[in-house]
Order: sequence, then structure tokens, then C-alpha cells
Amino acid sequence: MDYTLKKVLTGLVVLTAVLFAAGTLLFNTVLREFAFGFFPYLTGILLIVNAGFFTYFYRSLKQSPNQFIRGFMVSTGLKLLFYILLVLAYVFVSPETAVPFAVTLFVMYLAFTIYDSLIMLSLLKKKK
Repeated sequence: MDYTLKKVLTGLVVLTAVLFAAGTLLFNTVLREFAFGFFPYLTGILLIVNAGFFTYFYRSLKQSPNQFIRGFMVSTGLKLLFYILLVLAYVFVSPETAVPFAVTLFVMYLAFTIYDSLIMLSLLKKKK
């Protein structure tokens, strides 16, 4: 595995650990009434999806600009569609905790998207 990709994935694991620790702390103290049992799995799912996205993104940097843009747009769209389907599935399975789940997913999605954007911009600058 390339050193840069390994560094990016390590940062992703650290971000996931921080979000998991913060979420666990909040759900065990201040937000106890909003806690839901799927939270640990949610962090794992987001880690796996974003690690796959980063790996694909990193490998697509070696492609032509047109292929890169097409691949990036498709993978970003698929990732967002997956998250929407995840929320819908959770709403059907556990409607009583659907709102805390959706809010938690949104907050985590924002954190991962900010990390994604920062890393992608730095990788694109290195490519030039």
C-alpha cells in the first residue's frame, strides 16, 4: 500500500475513533434519552464506506482527467445514495429512534465530508 494512502486511511481511522468516543460520551451523559443501539455499527459503516471511497479516489488520480471526474462524481453520488437508503431502512426498522439516528448520521457525514474535502484538495494539489 502506498504511504500516502496509508496515511489518509490512518487519519480516517483516527477521525472515526474520535467521533465514536465523542458520540459514546454524549449518548451516555447529556443525550442519554436519544441514544440508539446502532451507533457503534454506524461508525463502522461510515469508516468502511469512506475508506473504500478514498481508496477509489486515490487510484483514480492516475486516470485521465475525464475518467477521474466521471468516476469521482459517480462514487460521490453512490455514497450519498447509500446514506439516504441507510436512513430509509433505519426508519422502517426502528422508527422510534429514527430522528436521533438521522441527526447523528448527518453530523458524522459532515465531519467525514470535511475530512474528505481537505484530503482530496491536498492530493489534487500534489498531482499538479
